[in-house]
Amino acid sequence: MALRITIDVFSGRPNPSWEITDPDQLHDLMRLFVSNRAALADPFSGYTGLGYRGVRVEITGDTESLGLPSVFEVAGGGAQDPFAGAEIATRLLDTIPPELGQDEGNGFGYSSQEFQTFVREEIRRTTTEGLDGSTTIEPGEPPDPELAAEVEQQLQQLQQGFGTVCAYDATPFNPAFWNRPDTQRFNNCYNYAVNSRTNTFAQPGRAHGYTMPPGISCEDVRKGAMQDGLRIWGNCQPPGTKRYVLALVTGTFPGGQRDYHWYRFHPENFWGHKPGGTEARNVDNSQQVIRNPFSCNRAPYDQWCGLLQSHHSVVIN
Repeated sequence: MALRITIDVFSGRPNPSWEITDPDQLHDLMRLFVSNRAALADPFSGYTGLGYRGVRVEITGDTESLGLPSVFEVAGGGAQDPFAGAEIATRLLDTIPPELGQDEGNGFGYSSQEFQTFVREEIRRTTTEGLDGSTTIEPGEPPDPELAAEVEQQLQQLQQGFGTVCAYDATPFNPAFWNRPDTQRFNNCYNYAVNSRTNTFAQPGRAHGYTMPPGISCEDVRKGAMQDGLRIWGNCQPPGTKRYVLALVTGTFPGGQRDYHWYRFHPENFWGHKPGGTEARNVDNSQQVIRNPFSCNRAPYDQWCGLLQSHHSVVIN
């Protein structure tokens, strides 16, 4: 038996995850879980917006499971006893392998002091403030006025209907498709944006041999997405289906970890998205319907990368 520990924090890239296999550690942790059942919550039962969402624990075998669920969450805002959950999450954080993340060539990894300090602070916050994004997550810096005006003009053109800039397709908002148990955990914001379920937590460009560098800049993500078949908005796609309009943003977490996030435009004149393995929704961190992905509360994804358009020939993995 082993325990797989995952810090649920990113939207596009895979989350930091590692296994605990040491028999003594497993014994102590399993007893700790059993004696603090009120600290355990169902996955995605607390905060599910952008940013830190909790620490997930998966029991990978049935030996001595002691009646515990195979997957549960601590310090994510969904438990009856958040204080015990915070203590358990902090103890799990201490088991991060020193080399975790170093193979990405970024020089710091997930075991860096800055990243761990950030996670510990988020864990602490679950016991004092909860994970209510409307009060604990603030939008980024005020947007650039000229860029804000340019984006607003683009969105007005979209809302006026087909053919204003490029013809596009838009499917009605249908979160139920993405929120099924066999789909939700295995598909991310990129899957949602291009409306393609792969169950692979798809990454821009991976289907075509491209790997994003650790910096994950706007250009890095766009390069991978364009290898998959996407185009910058305004470079109109030929007739066909799945010509969806997408918005791309990136952001930096404490410790230098970078990530990206996607939104998709719907005919109801709002934008849907799916933060990582959480549920699809059409609201931002402040629980407001997303009419403008540029100005909505999307912290910590504070860098605007522009609009893109997909096509029926797009292939992702």
